[in-house]
Amino acid sequence: MDNLEGFIPKFLKGGWIVTLIGAAGMIARLAVSEEENAMNTIIKNISAAMIASSISWFILEQFEVPSMYKAITYGLVGLNSPELLTGIVKISTNFANNPTDFIKNIKTGGTPPQKKRIIKKSKSRIKRG
Repeated sequence: MDNLEGFIPKFLKGGWIVTLIGAAGMIARLAVSEEENAMNTIIKNISAAMIASSISWFILEQFEVPSMYKAITYGLVGLNSPELLTGIVKISTNFANNPTDFIKNIKTGGTPPQKKRIIKKSKSRIKRG
């Protein structure tokens, strides 16, 4: 596509199905999950999967890729959307906090220094004598 004006009609014509594919990926993940989730968490995860899959549709629609690969990608994006979105937020937060160090670390291939955890040693309550 050459311009953004064609995206909305194209999305309404058939791209909206991608949101269902992403939601199906998340529903499959939740169905096999061992843990109990609250209803609001389930709704948040399915909504995030739908939005992330829609974003991936806008990106992949630009490229000549077989439809099956695109459909698999949309499903995987929906399946892994919580981790993907958490990672993107973490990366953008690191950039916003200190852009210079972030760019320097990317150029050198390094990772940003992690915060040091303070581990308190517990005192032994058993008297040895």
